[in-house]
Amino acid sequence: MITVNELTTNLKQPLQVELLTGEEWYGGSIADGSQYPLHQGSDYQLDLIHLVNGNQVAPAFISTKGRVITSYSPFKLTVADDRLNLIARDQVRLVAGADGLKGAQQWLAQHTFELGSMPPADFFELPQWNTWMELLYQQNQADVLAYAHHIIENDFPAGIIMIDDLWADYYGRWQFSTRKFPDAPAMVQELHQLGFKVMVWACPFVSPDSQEYRDLLAQGMLLMRPDGKPVVREWWNGFSAILDLSNPATYQWFKETLQDLQAKTGVDGFKLDAGDPHFYQADDVSQMALAPEQQTELWGHFGQEFAYNEFRAMYKNQGAPLVNRLQDKRFEWGAEGLAELIPDTIAQGLMGYYFSCPDMIGGGEIRSLVTLDHFDQELIVRSAQCSALMPMMQFSLAPWRVLDQDHLDLCREAADLHQRFAPTILKLAETAARTGEPIVQSMAYDHPETPRAYLKTQFKLGPSLLVAPVITAQATTKAIYFPAGEWQSVTDEFAQPVTGPAEVEVPVTLASLPAYQRV
Repeated sequence: MITVNELTTNLKQPLQVELLTGEEWYGGSIADGSQYPLHQGSDYQLDLIHLVNGNQVAPAFISTKGRVITSYSPFKLTVADDRLNLIARDQVRLVAGADGLKGAQQWLAQHTFELGSMPPADFFELPQWNTWMELLYQQNQADVLAYAHHIIENDFPAGIIMIDDLWADYYGRWQFSTRKFPDAPAMVQELHQLGFKVMVWACPFVSPDSQEYRDLLAQGMLLMRPDGKPVVREWWNGFSAILDLSNPATYQWFKETLQDLQAKTGVDGFKLDAGDPHFYQADDVSQMALAPEQQTELWGHFGQEFAYNEFRAMYKNQGAPLVNRLQDKRFEWGAEGLAELIPDTIAQGLMGYYFSCPDMIGGGEIRSLVTLDHFDQELIVRSAQCSALMPMMQFSLAPWRVLDQDHLDLCREAADLHQRFAPTILKLAETAARTGEPIVQSMAYDHPETPRAYLKTQFKLGPSLLVAPVITAQATTKAIYFPAGEWQSVTDEFAQPVTGPAEVEVPVTLASLPAYQRV
């Protein structure tokens, strides 16, 4: 029987939840996916109240013993002395009695997710292409078109192309810079003719001392400080004012501004960046008196005005028809690079951000690239393979520019594999929209007996496909856990079936992406 207790905590008397024998917890912070599951002996802390985080978060945790912790507001959580300690602004719900991790996740989905709709099929069917790693802040019409044509010329499929930061003259003026894009409508038309949908980057910031800044300030449409002065805050691109989207007039202005861009140029949608909670402060003055995390939540609501959207930072909005990309990963094999893709994507699925995209192939954290003296071609191939059987995959660094022919062919094969499984992924996305069940699932979701060593190195694509990407350099084998049953490879027609339960060292080559279906 499921029980739900409404519990109150405060700074002097935290709520303490004893960890059960063998109990493991997932949730909270997607960027902490590699630290999950939490268990007896874990050393972990998460402060959702004073959040500095570059990815999706949710005030919730779920356990393999069928328990759920959730709150309407952010909380602080630490793991120590074999218990969870929570401090919250208001009541916390502690749910018990669900059937394992799957039961706990489904309770959370039915009671807190926004179910019923999903992003357009294009996001799942074809690879995405982002111009960031090739053009950085030098976005321009000639190079965007050249990038698109090179995609086609190198026999990659057209998909969604995203024109990244600084295609406009400055923030707040959401029109193509005529200096950089002399004929934006013609460019978009050509991209459409090549088979691409077109998205452009946008953020809730406004460059100070611009005409837009002066107009918005005069109309009371910017965040203010308690002293009556407008907020001008530092972020990764300098100092900007911030839109007060809780003001209906501001919300409508921004919505109509972007819709006008669509009408005039044919742009299909928007990569909606920034909006992180740490770009807001608790004493910022907004029309609805929102807390920082509520500003981020509202940013997600705004994104639903556009079917073609992408987010990196998110608070709540679980289950909504929003594309949630993992935060930028370093161009490396380890814990801040390729190794994070699987555990972070698993966390996304469990927490309701299952319409998910891994980071750009190879990693989109630009600071890890500028000091490289060469590109690790194997890393790029393994990154593409890891993304191939996830809900979405996104290229940015042009593989034809940095790879030799053999490695380029393997990246193309990964893109082709994603297309081959697109019907399966689409069906799983439809199920997620209806029920909240993740597309990418932890092995513990249906197979709680899975040894902990395999929980971050393999995953299930829906209930029937087991995927174990190679995520270590120069590997000749891959350790895989097979649950009970007979498992047949779907990527190697000559491989013999494997009978589980079993832990098997499967031989691999650079071309290998181990993936299996229960016979």
